[in-house]
Amino acid sequence: MPKRSTGCFECRKRKVRCDETKPECNICLRRGTKCPGYRPTQSFILHKFDEQTDRPALIKEDETRYKYANQSPTDSVHSKSPLARAVARLPASEARPIDEPLPKQVSCVAADRIQHLGTFIALYLPRADGPALPPPSALMLGLPTMPANSQVLLAAVDALSAAQLAVDNRNLPLINRSRSLYGTALSQMLRAIQDPVTALKDETLLSTYLLTLYEVFVGVTQGHGFFYHVQGLLHLLRQRGPSSFQSRLSMQIFHAIRYNSLSIGYHMRKASMLDSPEWLTVTVKAAKVDPYVALQDICICIPRLLERTDRLARDGCSHADIDALIDDSQNLASRGFDWISNFEKNRPLYNKVDIGLMTEFLDICAERIFDPVFDFDYFGAGICYMIYWMSMLILQGNTFKLLRQYRQLELKQLMMWDRQLGGYADHICRSIPYNCRPMAGYTAKFGCLTPLVVARKYYEAKGATKEAGWCEKVYLGARVPGLYQSPIPLEPLKEVKNTVQGNNRFI
Repeated sequence: MPKRSTGCFECRKRKVRCDETKPECNICLRRGTKCPGYRPTQSFILHKFDEQTDRPALIKEDETRYKYANQSPTDSVHSKSPLARAVARLPASEARPIDEPLPKQVSCVAADRIQHLGTFIALYLPRADGPALPPPSALMLGLPTMPANSQVLLAAVDALSAAQLAVDNRNLPLINRSRSLYGTALSQMLRAIQDPVTALKDETLLSTYLLTLYEVFVGVTQGHGFFYHVQGLLHLLRQRGPSSFQSRLSMQIFHAIRYNSLSIGYHMRKASMLDSPEWLTVTVKAAKVDPYVALQDICICIPRLLERTDRLARDGCSHADIDALIDDSQNLASRGFDWISNFEKNRPLYNKVDIGLMTEFLDICAERIFDPVFDFDYFGAGICYMIYWMSMLILQGNTFKLLRQYRQLELKQLMMWDRQLGGYADHICRSIPYNCRPMAGYTAKFGCLTPLVVARKYYEAKGATKEAGWCEKVYLGARVPGLYQSPIPLEPLKEVKNTVQGNNRFI
């Protein structure tokens, strides 16, 4: 049976395509005629039974009963006289051809996506005003303006937005829904990277980065998914090459990828290709004006020093190798000291306040072990400080280990090193409450997890069980307890690290 037309009565009569706008279609409005309306979506087939054969005979439905049924006499000037209808016609300057294409209506799916994306941005980014956001956070502000013709990007945005809503509302059914959307996004990603042209587009890079964030929100692979997504991103970077990063969007994506690569490098003590001279040239200009980028240029070199340290311990070493490693570590630390001096200039960009002023943090951990805490001048300053203290704790902790093993340190030197490392760990913990507040957004809450793990390792090594316990409690509280099927490990990449030991390298 042919499909019944859903157009208005007038367009069906004229046998033209109706745009089906309710209550009156635009075709009729442009022609200056009254739109009679539409057949109801649920209409009945009328039958008359023949008394002799007892079989139903189809009676043609009287559709005229539905004409103008959805309009009152005052709804339109078309119910008035022909003169009134003539007055209602559009001016000649505004008239358009009858067959001119109509604006495409926004679908329900697209409308939901816009709403969910807006909610994600509002929850993910900090709400306080201040100087420019760090590049990985500023990247999210451009999502609403991204082209809507990239299926892989749309799928990644859908999955991440659903994950944000699920975590913020502690909604288990929505978690499962987000995982279904995540599976769709992975399928779209597979198609995109198999196309040589699509694989190198900014939208593909951005989509893969968004999927790494999804793993941070509701990943159940104990860090494996995050690790392999970052590996995939580095493969795509290698295919594109350093010269391909010229636009503002591509640079923001690059900065975001580099920070994720740095996080894995710290966990696994493996270097990536991003510390090579050709890749460091990508950020030369930005580093002159953005302290966040300048700090990343320093930090990205630390994983290679960690890898060299482990190789010396595993393969044996000479005095020259040890001296070179210690000198390189101390030179990099000097660059870090110069950075913090330029960053603070006249004064530190934070004040010490009572921990009770950090709204809702005491709901995560009521223990006042670290009190007072830091209230940063603005969000970006807090992020830079936290990355700096974490990176210096890792770098200087590794250097201290080398000096104790291969050099003879005096008691005074040991005390100075202990005070310096303890200061970094203490500063990390005092910065956590600021970043765990709802107004700091989920980008701050999840961004402080890696520094928190680094501080906990330091306190465990020192035997400071009280401080280490505080770090663990805050870590688990920030990860939305009770929402995940299995406990979140404090070292999510531990199993991955064990599988890439030996000659395997972090790309």
